Amino acid sequence: MRRVLLILMLLFTALSANATECSKYLCNVYSDECNQKVKVVSKKEFIDKYEQEINGEQIAAIAYGTGYIKYPKCKKQDIIYICLLREDCSIIWGEVSPTEK
Repeated sequence: MRRVLLILMLLFTALSANATECSKYLCNVYSDECNQKVKVVSKKEFIDKYEQEINGEQIAAIAYGTGYIKYPKCKKQDIIYICLLREDCSIIWGEVSPTEK
């Protein structure tokens, strides 16, 4: 029983770290693209196990969620985002899509 609790605690710790990792990754991608500091904030995130190979790259999970993106001197815009994760929880790819209110 103790082992099961320990494994669950480690699993939840690993999964909760992905929210900040996706935000950081998307922040870096869009900041580099715009040559400006862009802020990406995750409000709600979900992670689904995937375990499939795409273009020779093993995908372990898909992280997706809602949040907002803020460009300098612009209003923040609500978004949905998706990231593909490796086994070690590093991000392979990520994309942001604006949402309508």
